[in-house]
Amino acid sequence: MEHTSKLIRRPWVASALLVALASQISINLFTQEFNISVAVILLPVLLFLTPDIPLFPTAALAAPGVFLLRCLIQGVTTFSLQGCIPAHAPEIFFYLTYGLLFDLYARRCSFHPFRAKLCLPLVGIDVCANFVELLIRLGWGVFSPSLLLQLLAVGIGRSLFAFLIIRTLDNYGFQVLRRDDAERYQRLLLMTATLKSEVAWMDKGTALIENTMNAAYRLYSQLRAGGADEETAGTALTIAKDIHEVKKEYFLIMRGISEALEHASTIPGMELEELFSILTHSVERTAQACGKEVVCTTSLSDNFYTTQHHYLMSIFRNLLNNALEAAGTGHTAHLTLTQRREGDDFLFTVEDDCGGIPPQRMAQIFTPGFSSKINYTTGEINRGLGLTIVKDLVEEELHGTIQVSSQNGGTLFTIRIPMRELEGTQHAVLSD
Repeated sequence: MEHTSKLIRRPWVASALLVALASQISINLFTQEFNISVAVILLPVLLFLTPDIPLFPTAALAAPGVFLLRCLIQGVTTFSLQGCIPAHAPEIFFYLTYGLLFDLYARRCSFHPFRAKLCLPLVGIDVCANFVELLIRLGWGVFSPSLLLQLLAVGIGRSLFAFLIIRTLDNYGFQVLRRDDAERYQRLLLMTATLKSEVAWMDKGTALIENTMNAAYRLYSQLRAGGADEETAGTALTIAKDIHEVKKEYFLIMRGISEALEHASTIPGMELEELFSILTHSVERTAQACGKEVVCTTSLSDNFYTTQHHYLMSIFRNLLNNALEAAGTGHTAHLTLTQRREGDDFLFTVEDDCGGIPPQRMAQIFTPGFSSKINYTTGEINRGLGLTIVKDLVEEELHGTIQVSSQNGGTLFTIRIPMRELEGTQHAVLSD
């Protein structure tokens, strides 16, 4: 009993029952017993929705199900089962043939990503399966040219129907069904971008650790050469050794995070339009969590593909979130992110109306540790590395420049990055 329950819960068993039920919607062509149904188009649709579905077992289970259902309906409507086997049994061979051929085809081609040409072989598969059924029903009469043309028309019609359903699911319904997965993907991408920017900042810190360790060892050597007491010289040597141990642990942490990011990163790059869209949704979610109102507007003139998407995402997210944090409650924050081309550079701007930066602080905003954000309830002060990381990513990683101006209660960041640093090697600029 338990085994039967587990069997019913298998998705492909439910799919087979669905095909069998759908087969009852049909019309008769060629002979009174030859039924043309839409049920078989469910197999490519199910393959699109569930890529790992076992196609031939599904069709093999659906085939006798179709036969039994037709016999049941005949018995209920006519109160007789006479002639059930010759009338409906040949249909079993249609589903077995279609399932076998489609399974062999699906093993060689993936429906993800979906392309229109994937549905073309379905016409041939449909014609072959119908041919087998009619060969059993009509014998050599199946070779009639007019009959073969009708089989081709049926195959084209059903395959076109399958294509339209899959295309609709691909464009609309499937994205709705997978909305939660898309949101999780976006959050993972944002987290990955943040970690990559942190690793880039940590990498910059390795030089400081190395220099400090060398300075401590030089101090130890100078103390010994100058005749300082052993305790003082030993202290300098201990500091050098401790920094060396910190450096090793630091490198191990960096390597671990970098390896984890390499495994977590599933795409080599993305188009700028998609990146801007993810940033907009991120800012809106952050504003909602903070109880603030925000209007985030994006504009781009070049939808190019870039492999530096993690850096760009970290740069713009930091700037947008900083502006949102500065916005007061009860005030609708207006944030604008734009992109255009100037000569051999891409020019990005991030503008807000969230209060601006006081002139006396303008020279300090990119200084590590500087922060004007204080939680007056807890006394906690922001670590003050967001803008420092932004400047480092723009100048050190992307070889660009960043400028800031503040007036009329708002702030404008202008970022200039060479085109060669951003455009992917396998994708051309999509719009001029």
